[in-house]
Amino acid sequence: MAPIIKRAEKENRLHNLLTFAKQLEDSIATDCPETSLLGGLRREIDNIIATNNATAASKRADLDQQGTRLWNLASKVKNTVKDEESICSIRVFAFLLLDCAQRCTQGTAANNIRVLKSALKAAKYCLAQRQLSLAEIAVERAAFYEAKLKEEDIGTRDHGSLLNGLSHEYITLRIALAWHQDRLDLAKLMLAKIKIDAQELEPFAAERLADTLFEIGNSQVAELKWSEAVPWLEKAHDILAGQSLEALSNDAGELLISVMHSMARALINQQDQGSRTKAWNIIRELEIECGDKLAVLLLKLECLAFDGDASVQDYCDVLQRIVRTVHLTDTNVKTIIHHAHELRSRSPPMAHTVLNTLLIERLLGAEEQKWVEKVLVTIVWNYTTSAEISNTLDPLTELFNILNASSTSVLSPSATHAAQILLWKRIETSYNQEEYETAEGWCRLSLHAVFGNSGKSILCALGLSDFGKAREIYARMSDANKKDPSTQYLVYKVALRCQDLDLATESLDAISNASTKDATLLYACVLEAQKTGESSQIIASLQRVLQKYKYNAPSEVHLPALLRCTARLFLREIENPSPTIANGVEEICKLFESAAVQAKASRRDPANETFSVAELDWFSRNSYNLALKASTIWAPAQILRLVQVCLRFLDLYPAAIEASVAADLALQRLFCNFLSGSLLTVLARGEDNIQDQLQHYLYLRKAVDDFRNHAKDQIDRLDGGAKHDLQRKFSSLLTFDYEAAARLKAWGSLSAILNECQIYAEPKVYELLADITLSSEAPSDVMITTLQQMINLTWQHDSNDINKLARWIRCLFNLALSSNIETAEQLLDQAGNIAGTSKQQSMTYPAEELEWLTTTTFNRAIDFYCSSQDASCRRWAEKALLLSNLLEDGGALHEVLQEKYQGLSWHQQ
Repeated sequence: MAPIIKRAEKENRLHNLLTFAKQLEDSIATDCPETSLLGGLRREIDNIIATNNATAASKRADLDQQGTRLWNLASKVKNTVKDEESICSIRVFAFLLLDCAQRCTQGTAANNIRVLKSALKAAKYCLAQRQLSLAEIAVERAAFYEAKLKEEDIGTRDHGSLLNGLSHEYITLRIALAWHQDRLDLAKLMLAKIKIDAQELEPFAAERLADTLFEIGNSQVAELKWSEAVPWLEKAHDILAGQSLEALSNDAGELLISVMHSMARALINQQDQGSRTKAWNIIRELEIECGDKLAVLLLKLECLAFDGDASVQDYCDVLQRIVRTVHLTDTNVKTIIHHAHELRSRSPPMAHTVLNTLLIERLLGAEEQKWVEKVLVTIVWNYTTSAEISNTLDPLTELFNILNASSTSVLSPSATHAAQILLWKRIETSYNQEEYETAEGWCRLSLHAVFGNSGKSILCALGLSDFGKAREIYARMSDANKKDPSTQYLVYKVALRCQDLDLATESLDAISNASTKDATLLYACVLEAQKTGESSQIIASLQRVLQKYKYNAPSEVHLPALLRCTARLFLREIENPSPTIANGVEEICKLFESAAVQAKASRRDPANETFSVAELDWFSRNSYNLALKASTIWAPAQILRLVQVCLRFLDLYPAAIEASVAADLALQRLFCNFLSGSLLTVLARGEDNIQDQLQHYLYLRKAVDDFRNHAKDQIDRLDGGAKHDLQRKFSSLLTFDYEAAARLKAWGSLSAILNECQIYAEPKVYELLADITLSSEAPSDVMITTLQQMINLTWQHDSNDINKLARWIRCLFNLALSSNIETAEQLLDQAGNIAGTSKQQSMTYPAEELEWLTTTTFNRAIDFYCSSQDASCRRWAEKALLLSNLLEDGGALHEVLQEKYQGLSWHQQ
């Protein structure tokens, strides 16, 4: 029997596989594919790989048809499936269906080629999305078909050419996959299988292979592995060079140039004569091909820099060609200045020549003032720090005059500051060497009109406490100078002293929005605000500092202290709100959340652990206390954020802490989870958007689970009022959890929650849970089972409330009548038992409930009679008569029912 059973299991698995494939096809054809189906793709991929060929043979046509439909649909799912991994899984699954159909029988060569093409396409797509495990599955199956087709005699020359191209594409993909898996040894092995011959490689295959080899070689260049990069790049070059460029795509020419460029760089950096000679040959070839392209000229500079025999003049000439021909961009200007620095280390006069050409011939006509300033400061640095340039004062004065006469000559305060620092250092050097005339000349130069709007006038006005004069000077400055952060800092100082908080905030924003990542000026603003005692500006400036550093801080600043200080000020400001602090609640939430992120990063790095246990105590305690304090004032969503922050801090405590501390933290976690559960319930009940509401309920269940995992130990540890309070919290959370499970349709969870209620909940909770159940969309069998469990539990623990039990029994009996007649009969027995027992305990089963139950039962018996179900009729009628005996109506209803029952005529047996 075992083999038959095993075969049945395999056939059943194949049937399930096809069913899943059809469901997947139907799902992804809609606008909202089922997440559960997408999530099960990887499991089904494993199942289809394990499918037995012999078992699948009977379903070959179904597998092929389903695989074809799914494969065609897979290329159209981008609009409905946003997750790239899922798209890759769909493609691979569709291919594997085709593969399973093909390998279960002896398919034709044409079909083998078709499946091989699908394997290569699937592998290529997965590789592009970096889904390596899926790509590996497709490539392994491609290997099977590639080998199989090589063994077969497929006849025509066209088929041979096609197979040759597919084989090369397969090996190209194997090489790319091995590279992405960090298996360059395997990639080299696969490359050795390809014959680099123009007759063997078709143009398309050659270009694809060369592109892959270039990517590998270029990645080695990026990692500075020069010697390892060269063989890959040389191979890519040989492949492209062996083809006719006319037969290749339009991009092949650019690819060849990129290969040669990277290969030249790698050869240059090997720093041996043979490699350098090869590099020069490539550069000359690129010059012929590309002319004065920037990339070629930069490559030439790099080669000259490494060539000890090259002259400085050659380096200067190439750099001059770049200066005169390059298109001006931020990157290109920075590149020229960088190479000018390189040239200066060999010849400062030549560097000066290049920079002068750049500034006067190219930049003065441009509209980018920052380029002019950057080059000018570099020229000043070159002049003031070089002993090889004689008579530097006259050329610099002439240059300053040219700048001053230019319409773009006004220098920003930061550029002025940088240039004047260099000039003053040269003044000090000349003065110390007793070259007084030279020093005087440098002094005159430092006061040149080109430095006219440096902001020093504002500083002087501040020193004299003439704030009106300072504002007047600022008003006369150019827009470029006004926007400079240094100028805005001076204006901030003036605004604070004039009590102009709007201007202060405007200046603070300008400093914060500056492109520089350095927050030094913002720290200076903090100090200025502290001097004046303006709390709103202290907070605003500290806030800008944190935003500038993305709620981090440089190494010299203790981040927790900065965050604590800002939090305290915010808390004080929230208690006494000021119109200058906007959206304070949002900011305090963001601050605590950012502190949690930084604390987590700190705890992962023991060498830089800035958040000590004491810091964790402060942030966890204050975030929770603030949440409690604001629970009746702030919006529930904001309070929830603070509670969740507290939980994140609690997660960061080290495992090795004292038992008493650990117990206190566990108790705090329970309180946080209780508050989270309560807030999420409020949010869920008030949410109109169904998806958001369900998300709230899902988070609620997670909070209850966390409470559940830690509650028992604490309840056992506590006693008295504290223990009762925790049990009461658990009871409330169980109610919330039941509500969430019902809304999420997690019907399997309801019974387990009810069992927990036996331990921790008060009996009156069951009434609330019953209402939730009756108002839910539970299937009838779930509703019947759940309500029956509630009736049993309530009767065991709260037998005094007969009215509640009777009502539940009526509801449940009414449900069971139409869906589960056996349960309905059991309920009749249970109702009779409860009514009889309550009568003995001086409690009365509600007469109207018992009368309804009795008459409904008898009517059902008559229904059985009318449908000739005599046995059921007798059984139900007798149950109705038993129930009627329990009524305190002097037997009136019993007599009526007895008379009607006796009046029935039965079929003869």
